[in-house]
Amino acid sequence: MAISKDLAGKKLPSYSYTVERGKVREFCLAIGEQNPIYTDPVAARAAGFEDTPVPPTFQTTFVFWGWGFENFWKDLSGLGIDTSRLLHMKEEYTYLRPIYPGTVIKAEGEISDVKTGKMDMVTFKTVYSDDRGPCIEAEMAIVMRPEGK
Repeated sequence: MAISKDLAGKKLPSYSYTVERGKVREFCLAIGEQNPIYTDPVAARAAGFEDTPVPPTFQTTFVFWGWGFENFWKDLSGLGIDTSRLLHMKEEYTYLRPIYPGTVIKAEGEISDVKTGKMDMVTFKTVYSDDRGPCIEAEMAIVMRPEGK
């Protein structure tokens, strides 16, 4: 079943996520990040930050811890995306301001583009904001392998 180009412009469920210092530490351990600015407030302030900023790509966890892992897959299926054929194509971020522990992030996303053909491609744009405005803009694209492949 092909994806409908009518999905372009569709808003995704918004969600909030509170950044926890312990989760940032766990993330750093998981990816092998050893720069102390991400876990030591003294080192972070010495480097010019207000507190320990989240490391690059930490916001990918917002989807699974904020939106919810099961909700993510269920909502994609509800859009007609066959998640059994899904391949992650790209992820691109524009960092506007640091995000610190204790910050409540609101994520608002939409489907920004749909291309159909031998393989269908869906591009999502998400803006992560705190109470002062946007912090990170993210763009993710997925493709669906042809049926039977």
